[in-house]
Amino acid sequence: MKTVIALTGGISSGKSAAAAAFKKAGAFVICADNLAAKYFDANSAKIKKYFKTSNKKKIAQIIFKNAAKRKWLENLLHPLILEEARKQIKKSPAEIIVFEIPLLFEAGLQKSFDFVLCIYAGQQTRLKRTPFASADFKKRFLAQMPLEIKAQKSDFVIYNEGSQKELQQKITKLYKLIKEEKNGK
Repeated sequence: MKTVIALTGGISSGKSAAAAAFKKAGAFVICADNLAAKYFDANSAKIKKYFKTSNKKKIAQIIFKNAAKRKWLENLLHPLILEEARKQIKKSPAEIIVFEIPLLFEAGLQKSFDFVLCIYAGQQTRLKRTPFASADFKKRFLAQMPLEIKAQKSDFVIYNEGSQKELQQKITKLYKLIKEEKNGK
């Protein structure tokens, strides 16, 4: 029997680094953002018709200002992403599967997983890490559920204020605990 973990957190909290750490520990990892990019490209004609552009940066600017347009895009992409993730979960021979899904709670999907893990980092830490300009970070930050609430709703929370090595150690420890629990040790 497979254990499927939803990995979530806020913008620039370290979700991707945590996913990479899980992969290194032996988990099969699925990334919602990668699937979103795939299905964005596959639906580019429909998206271009709606937004009058297919430029991802311009669309990001639009959807983080306009909740209705963001919802339209989510309604198009989310079902495709979830269906692809289900197929990958079913096909994977791995015992432990991690689905990195930033908008888990926003999409109301938390009950679809065995566990929810939130990667938590304070706002100042996330601002230092983000690849986005401060204004873009703020728009994306405000479009998501507050990280404190995500942490409260999660089964596990890993605080990620330190180095990549520290995060790897925390993820490896959690992975081993889940694997031991799974194997009845």
